[in-house]
Order: sequence, then structure tokens, then C-alpha cells
Amino acid sequence: MIAFVGALLLAACSTSAVNDGPSATPVSDSSVKTPASGADLEESLTERVDWGSSFEDSGVTGTFVLREVGSSDTMVWNPDRASESRLPASTFKIFNSLVILETGVLPDTETMVPWDGIERDIFEWNQDHSLRSGIEVSAVWAYQDLSRQVGEERMLEWVTRAGYGNMDIGGGIDEFWLSGDLRISPLEQLEFLEGLAGRELPFRSEVMDAVAEILVREGADDWKWSYKTGTTFGQDPDLGWLVGITEYEGRTFVFAMNLDVGREVDTQLEPQVRQNIAREILVSEGALPA
Repeated sequence: MIAFVGALLLAACSTSAVNDGPSATPVSDSSVKTPASGADLEESLTERVDWGSSFEDSGVTGTFVLREVGSSDTMVWNPDRASESRLPASTFKIFNSLVILETGVLPDTETMVPWDGIERDIFEWNQDHSLRSGIEVSAVWAYQDLSRQVGEERMLEWVTRAGYGNMDIGGGIDEFWLSGDLRISPLEQLEFLEGLAGRELPFRSEVMDAVAEILVREGADDWKWSYKTGTTFGQDPDLGWLVGITEYEGRTFVFAMNLDVGREVDTQLEPQVRQNIAREILVSEGALPA
């Protein structure tokens, strides 16, 4: 129940953004990453029509992209959708955690952020949270508070340096990934995740190590499955994300999926549907143990 409730509203609808967009000027030094164009990302796609049955069996429409780190080939179900940019919702908590640590807003993943005392529908949110616990239950209020401490200027700098999605943080410093202007495609999620897995993002290595560690959700001595869910509300249709990294038998893969979720079908909102589809595909490709 905790896993379901804690993840269900991962990008939980919070109050509508009322702030103006960022006023800071994007950095322009040599450390800025130039995002790959849509054409670059689609050059070496291998369409996997066989993966479609995993979505069909669950009665959902979506896309799945998978690449072994270091490979030039990206496997994909529904390539057109894989290049479509959407709100990242709570998958942005991965990037946000990197920025929070890099800027020193929090010194580590264990320091607690005091609860603001506002009772919210998700019980697990109503307490103090660290980055570790906050990302696990996707405590939106905590990340909104920390984003306000980062501020628009620094947030825009790091989103630009890393080339995250469309690099647009308009819509409010505490809303831009939930209901604002930030957009990212599943293929762009892969680029970001591969940068994290290979420690090639423009953050300190110890910061990337720390964030990669708190993303691990399942594993044993010889394998790890790290992921983050995200859900948008107020869209038509609503959107469910699952993105992450696997390590198994000496190989590392990055993956990203999203699917349409309909409120008239309660099970589609449940993150377990996404996890089941992802696990089936990842096991079939040797990215996770059976």
C-alpha cells in the first residue's frame, strides 16, 4: 500500500504556477552541453514491434526505449511517441536532486527537510524528508521547497549546462516540471540517464554517485534496478513515466517509458502497471534477472 500510495501522485498535482518565467540569462561557457537533435537521437533506432504486446496486454498505449550504455543502438517500441516531448513530472526529481546537492542547498542525501505542517492526501508526505526518503515516496512539497532555495538563476544554469530536455523552466521555480514549460522526450531521458550512469554529466562525481545510490529500488549482489516514476495530472490524457538504469552481469542499460493513463481505469494510474511492463521487457533483453 505504501509503495502504491507513495508513488501514485509522483508528479502530484500541486497548486497552479503563478510565477513568471526565469529572468536569468543562460550560461554560455564551454561547459554547456549541446543537446542532441531529434535527428541525432533517431539515427540508430531499432524498432521492437514485439514489445507492443506488453502494452497491449495491459490495455495501455505508450512507448519504451532501451539502450546499453556505450552502445550506438537504441531499441524502441513506438518510435514516433519516443521523440515526443512531455512534462517530466516527478522524473525530474533525479535532476533536481543533482542540482540540490551540487549547489549545497543540502549537504547530503540524509539531511532532513522539516515538514511544513500542511496535511496532504498522501500520508507518507506528512513528515520530515531527506532526499533519500523524499525521492522514494516522491514528496512533491519537499522538492518544491528545495527548488525555491536553489532559485531560478541557479536552476536555469544547471538545466542549461546539462542540456536537460528543452531547458525551459518557465512557469514558476516550484512548478516548471509539474505544470510549467519544461518538456523532455523518452529519447532525451535516455541521454540524461546515460550521462548519469557514466558519470558524464556536468556535476561533481560524488554528487552523481549519491543520486545514483538513492535511485536503487531493487537489487542483490549481482544486479540493481534503479528507477523513478512520474505522473502528470490535468493533461489530456494524463501521463505516466518510468525511467531508470539497470546493472546486471557486468552490463548497464538505461531505459525510459511513458504511457497514457486514464482515470476511468484505476489500474492504469497504479505505478505497478508501468513496473510490470518494464520488468517484462528488461528481463527479455537480459537487462534484469528473471
